[in-house]
Amino acid sequence: MADLKSQFNSFHDTIKLKEETEVLSSKRDIIINRIKDKLPENTDYSFEIFNQGSYAMHTGIKPLDSDYDIDVGLYFDMSKEDVKPVESKNWIYNALKDHTLDVKIKKACVTVTYAAGYHVDVTVYSANNNDGKVYLAKGKPTSNTADKYWDESNPKDLIKEIRDRYSDKEDRKQFRRIVRFLKRWKDNTFSSVNGKPTGISLTSCAYHWLSIQKETDLFSGVTTYKDLDALICVVSIMISNFREELVLIDEEYTWVSRLKVELPVEPKPDLFEKMTSKQMETFKSKLETFLEALEEAKAATDPTDAAELLEKQFGSDFPIPSKSSTGKKAMAAAVIPSSESAFELL
Repeated sequence: MADLKSQFNSFHDTIKLKEETEVLSSKRDIIINRIKDKLPENTDYSFEIFNQGSYAMHTGIKPLDSDYDIDVGLYFDMSKEDVKPVESKNWIYNALKDHTLDVKIKKACVTVTYAAGYHVDVTVYSANNNDGKVYLAKGKPTSNTADKYWDESNPKDLIKEIRDRYSDKEDRKQFRRIVRFLKRWKDNTFSSVNGKPTGISLTSCAYHWLSIQKETDLFSGVTTYKDLDALICVVSIMISNFREELVLIDEEYTWVSRLKVELPVEPKPDLFEKMTSKQMETFKSKLETFLEALEEAKAATDPTDAAELLEKQFGSDFPIPSKSSTGKKAMAAAVIPSSESAFELL
């Protein structure tokens, strides 16, 4: 069995987004100050600012297209009964529309894009409601009335639940590594945004189905984490959780295979619900190919061969050791007898 621990460690160091960039951090501060200064004078609602998304959850990876982003949440001290969702997003848009040449109201946020390619997403929440719940403003000015609504959301609870997954610090680190590996696999494998699983859906799969893989040496007490085994574990469980459902397609009922995974916090929506049957079929096929590559890599005896299999799934950032170095290790292992063999030679 090939030892790929150093390759996985190097790969993780390469793709891990260690911290938000200084540029994005400064842009966020400028955006927040503009919002504070330019809110309508008759808007008496104060708001709390917090970071959200993968930065806050400590599961971020470097984007392949260098389109760095940061997610900013605004908890407004208002009831969803007092303000319409798109109206509240218009406050943000009007405050920022002259900041860059590309400011858009999207379904779930207001996005400010900079010429350099990075962007900041600002989301608006109603956080003072009689039911004690928090709601996200959904919709665009051009949306149908049914698509303009306040949607129950728990971003702070979600951040805490993902960030603090597993009480053991080292177990938590493996969880975060597995999430990052799944995200990079997704970015490398899916060429189109359509049908590509979201980062939070894969994060939730790891949250629900990852079984920490590690072993402790009885003599030294040293614990080794086995990330390849952990990936095999979570991907195989994802595949096994696909269920056959009878759905209406082109006026005919057809059995299709679908995967469901819930967000870890209320209201716990199915994060794959919006994927079409065809997209789900492609997703499953890619997962099966991914699992096959992981299992073949685990079974391989040569680290170079194993790494080449994984490089096809993860992309060029996954390092491939040279044949010469792996060959020398194999020769050394073959030449040096075990202690038991040495006694037999005496």
